[in-house]
Amino acid sequence: MKFSEMDSIEAGLRFKTIGGAIVETTGATQSIDVRDVFVHEVSIVEGLGQDYKYFHNLDSAQKL
Repeated sequence: MKFSEMDSIEAGLRFKTIGGAIVETTGATQSIDVRDVFVHEVSIVEGLGQDYKYFHNLDSAQKL
């Protein structure tokens, strides 16, 4: 199953984004109705922007 099809996600999962940022899920999820997808809140865990939180479509990220 794609992450964009999941209406919830476990907190604490780590991913590497296309831009190289290492992020961790917070457990918050938001539905994007016009695209019929879910995005999940992540927090940058190291490097530039550490502790910054934003919603991300995790289908484009690599699970660590």
